[in-house]
Amino acid sequence: MTGQGSGNPANGAIGKPKGPRKWLRDGLLRRTFTNAGRLMGGKTIGGLFALGYLALAARALGPEQFGTLVLIHTYVLVIAGLVKFRSWQAIIRYGAKCLKPDQRTDFQKLLKFTTLLDVGSAIVGALVAVALAPVVGRWMGWDASVVALTASYGWLILFMIEATPTGVLRLFDRFNLLAAQSTVTPFLRLLGVSAAYLSDAELADYVFVWFVAAAAGRLVLLILGWAELRRQKLLSGIDISLAGLSTPHTGLWKFVWYTNFNASIGLMLGHVTTMAVGIMLGAVDAGLFKIAREFAGVLGKPAQLLTHAIYPDLAKLWSDGNRKAAGKLILRSGLIAGGGATAVFAGIVILGQPLLSLIVGDAFLGAYGIMVLLALGKTVSIFGFPLTPAMYAMGRPGLLLRINVILTLIYFFLLLGLLNAVGRIGAGTALVVWALMTSIVVAITVGRLLGRGPAPLVPVKK
Repeated sequence: MTGQGSGNPANGAIGKPKGPRKWLRDGLLRRTFTNAGRLMGGKTIGGLFALGYLALAARALGPEQFGTLVLIHTYVLVIAGLVKFRSWQAIIRYGAKCLKPDQRTDFQKLLKFTTLLDVGSAIVGALVAVALAPVVGRWMGWDASVVALTASYGWLILFMIEATPTGVLRLFDRFNLLAAQSTVTPFLRLLGVSAAYLSDAELADYVFVWFVAAAAGRLVLLILGWAELRRQKLLSGIDISLAGLSTPHTGLWKFVWYTNFNASIGLMLGHVTTMAVGIMLGAVDAGLFKIAREFAGVLGKPAQLLTHAIYPDLAKLWSDGNRKAAGKLILRSGLIAGGGATAVFAGIVILGQPLLSLIVGDAFLGAYGIMVLLALGKTVSIFGFPLTPAMYAMGRPGLLLRINVILTLIYFFLLLGLLNAVGRIGAGTALVVWALMTSIVVAITVGRLLGRGPAPLVPVKK
């Protein structure tokens, strides 16, 4: 007697993949991980280059001067992050809706709008970075020569005008180009730092190498993005008129402000935490925190790449009203990525100390405890990596901003208290708590939004 589930091949019970193997047969999920894999290829190579130049710089400069180099670089990134717009998100969110031939003019207006944001914010950011360098120098206790280096490095922000081309490459699925470009800056830094290391160079030479490599990498991205637009024939007939650039795109201004504020908050968790460690504990602890962040970044970079890869697909699914498919993509991609991250975290715990000793030297072994905590926080965040792009795709950047503001305020009070109480290990502890809070709150919010149906681009306050 044969009943249901008896294992008869005819009923398909045998041979069908289950769980994650079955999920990966889903086209959207497979594309998300394929695109992330392409980016990961470039990032892996770039990460090896970065490990090389950081190890050489750390050994050559020692904990204090290396910490100063880290703080100079971090200061400029903080200013850029606070001032610059993430216009690539607008390119994906609105560009996906106006790629039809009869909407080319609308797409071109969007390009001009985001390009003006890129250029304008870069100019403002550079001027602010140069002007505030003496103030930050006094907080850090730097001498006049280091302040001058910091001010000079601030002009790097002028080259940070690549957000629009980045969005274009992601929108048109050119993750192969993004992967190749991601190796440019670390490769040039490795070459420059190697020369500086062999010639017993000073701190100023390392700052110069950091500047040139970062500027070159961003210029390459700028060229690739605009070349793709030409290949897609989207520059044909474009004019120089600046009238009504945001008119075809409802809620565009609010969207770019919300995404800018949200990204600035995210920036604070990394770069501003480094600055806080430097101000409260000194350059040596800031250098140790930077090393810990780089090693824990083995987990952080895949999460960022997956976020970039999944966002275009979520935006298209939500635009089409396919909430069920969006929910499956969010859940399954998070579980698969989180499972892989857990395995990597175990490796960091076991091999972290030997790797620190081998790569950067025993002088930096104090970074191990922070590294483990940062890796744990990133593992938690990876399980929820699709949640933030999902809220953008649903048109809820304002709601996400309110959540982030509240949780970040809690984080900073916790950070300052823990730094004062237990030293640098407090920074890692605070980030773990933040990751847990954020993942839980945003997961609940996304779940509720998926059950409510389509949302307006910008939420209406009740």
